Amino acid sequence: MKNVFVFPGQGSQKVGMASAFINGYRTGMETMQEIEDAISLKLSDLIENGTMDELTKAENAQPAIFAVGMMCVRILENEYGYSLARRCKYLAGHSLGEYTALCASGVFSLSDAAKLVRCRGELMSRAFPDSENYSMVALIGLCADDIEKEINEYSTGGNVCVIANDNSDTQVVISGHRNAVNEFIEKIKSMPGFKKAMALQTSGAFHSPLMAPVAIEFDKMLASGFETRGFTIPVIMNVTAQPLSDTDAVKTKMINQIVGRVRWRETMKYIASDTEIAKVVEVAPGKVLSNMLKRSNPEMGTCTLETVAQIEEFIKAEEAED
Repeated sequence: MKNVFVFPGQGSQKVGMASAFINGYRTGMETMQEIEDAISLKLSDLIENGTMDELTKAENAQPAIFAVGMMCVRILENEYGYSLARRCKYLAGHSLGEYTALCASGVFSLSDAAKLVRCRGELMSRAFPDSENYSMVALIGLCADDIEKEINEYSTGGNVCVIANDNSDTQVVISGHRNAVNEFIEKIKSMPGFKKAMALQTSGAFHSPLMAPVAIEFDKMLASGFETRGFTIPVIMNVTAQPLSDTDAVKTKMINQIVGRVRWRETMKYIASDTEIAKVVEVAPGKVLSNMLKRSNPEMGTCTLETVAQIEEFIKAEEAED
């Protein structure tokens, strides 16, 4: 039996989220230092002592969440001798988390991956200077199949309203022009199962066709000398919900993710259908992905790793299974 490691995306950030890894392990400090050197930003100070407003900015949140995830991965490997390549069948990450998964699989070096997520965050921050005209809203109680046909008419002409994140059987995030998004919400409020609409605190319409300029700029960045290496573990990609181990295809999938749908519900169904999977391990920060999985697949084993105690308990359980 093997595990699947999953990595969260933007929105999971919180002040102090790296404390356990920086203060508890030398490997954590060394990993953070390598990331800070790569992006020329004192990330540890921002995470530990900054304000939530500063930490939530995409250019800060994305490398910060990535850093916490990679600190945890390296601590497992270097401090406890845990081999992801031997113990994990797949890796996966939600939106930004896909970059952490690719780095953990060895496709990008730590410094290159840190530069990429910092660049991605900066491009996303600058993409929508008039952000009040755009929005992302989570629809609770409906799945993508419920609204697929209904939403098409709201993406015609100059309006865009699309499914950005297909998160679970009861949560879908839509993204686009604020007027089109609001009109669509009014239409589907009467649909059976609809519970509520929750506006997300974002600065633009991410994972939508409106991100095309960002995709173009990021494509140029990727082509400017970032080396891809072989996968040590297949990564289930957001845009296909299928495992990828072909290095030649990875950059295309990364570009497509910027403008395309995060197919997280399908990713979790793919994992849940694999009888070789023992449990899904969510790497810090937070447990958003684990909670979504429990609601849709309660029989699937899960655990989270964001404290020293949780890491030690996880290692003990893994050793007992050997």
